[in-house]
Amino acid sequence: MFRAAFSVIAIMLGMAGLGAHADENGGQSGFEEHRVEFHNRDVKLSGSLLLSRSEVSVPAVVFVHGAGRQTRESYRELCEFFASQGIAALIYDKRGTGQSGGTYESSEPYENLINDALSAVALLKQRPEVAGSKTGIWGLSQGAYISAAAASRTADIRFVIVVGAEVADGMMFYYRDNLFRRYGLSDRLRDVAEKLHLVDQDMQRTFQAGSRLSSFAARTYPAPDKYAHPAWSGVNQPVLALWGQLDQHVPVGESIAGLKNSLLQANNDNWTIITLPRTNHDLKISETGAIQSKSHGYPPGALRTMTDWAWQAIDHPTEIGKMKQEGIAPEAGILPRLASYERLRWYGNGPVQAALWILFLISFGAIMIASARSGATRLLRGQKGMALPASTRVVNFIRAIGALNLLILGTFSITALLVVDQLHPSCPSLLLFVPLLGTVSTLVTAALLMVLARTPRILDWTAARRVRFAYDVLCLVLFVPYMFYWNLIGFRF
Repeated sequence: MFRAAFSVIAIMLGMAGLGAHADENGGQSGFEEHRVEFHNRDVKLSGSLLLSRSEVSVPAVVFVHGAGRQTRESYRELCEFFASQGIAALIYDKRGTGQSGGTYESSEPYENLINDALSAVALLKQRPEVAGSKTGIWGLSQGAYISAAAASRTADIRFVIVVGAEVADGMMFYYRDNLFRRYGLSDRLRDVAEKLHLVDQDMQRTFQAGSRLSSFAARTYPAPDKYAHPAWSGVNQPVLALWGQLDQHVPVGESIAGLKNSLLQANNDNWTIITLPRTNHDLKISETGAIQSKSHGYPPGALRTMTDWAWQAIDHPTEIGKMKQEGIAPEAGILPRLASYERLRWYGNGPVQAALWILFLISFGAIMIASARSGATRLLRGQKGMALPASTRVVNFIRAIGALNLLILGTFSITALLVVDQLHPSCPSLLLFVPLLGTVSTLVTAALLMVLARTPRILDWTAARRVRFAYDVLCLVLFVPYMFYWNLIGFRF
């Protein structure tokens, strides 16, 4: 049914020579590598099919990328091992990378990436060297979600192997906790980045829904053992899920609980869950598991565990251990923190924050332009040393605060762009003291309100001018809670 909607064109480009692999515990001496192309609609994807030398059709696995600009080379070691164990392996360049066409994508919605993986599965069914009814799928991190979604849509996938799957809420919060710790950035900056992440999510939902605004109501987050993942809840195939105990990308304990409950919703008890000690998100040996730290290859037996399980899923699926779990990982307790951000959901909503930023930029920019125009007029008229009436002094006070707030808004915007980086967040020393400016702005805004409260009749203006004045004051006042929300009041980030 799916193949009728997404036609696949398989083209064999050629055969590279024989490859050799020093496997963990012995295996076949070599394999053949075939360059292949396949299509998802009008996007051409290029890859390599690694085949063990055999006179009969062999099982196969499609390897699905994690996030980032991944090419086939990212998974070559794994694929060579699978091929050496008699299981063909298809690796390909992610769309928009390597020799694959299309536009690079690595964020939600994942529909194109899911269809790319399904097109790869369909390619294998057309290869005479491959036993099409014995095709599995393997995915790392983001690729785990894509693999699950693909498996839930077709019976052509016989089994699923995933590494570092995120199957619960709060993954980005957990990841950012560890990422900011890795870069030595403060909790205040991490809080800014997490709020920006929620704003970005809201804006994406708003644009995807057309003119309808994203919800202003606080969201609820089910406990991991009550969480039903939309893709995993439809997976009926045997599942092997592996995590590194030191994984700092996804909360392992929550993900295990979320996977169990999701498979329960699918009435699937044919799963094996393994948590490997001293390993990181990629299942590599690591001292700390810290993000971007050095790792030292796969632990002994890890790859063999995957291929042995795959053979069992292929040849004896009914004999796979039911609901089998090895290793433990405590929950990280990320959900209470995630839920705490929903208390001001109506204010932290993406469209609201975007509207406020635009309002302040226009208001404070207009104040700056008016201030520059007034100063130029005084200079041209030779009024530099003349005494100013009370109303003019108040207006100049407002203009000074507006200029300060424009500086704060600008420097904060730069800071936000730096800390929202999901790979290398940063904040130069000078920007660390933006909250000091916010404190000054808050104090002088309070002083302005006191002046206006004590001298209500100093402004002998027209109605239009009073409205403009009231608008400027309102924007200054509204900027105070905005600064409070974004941690812009204090001494430093």
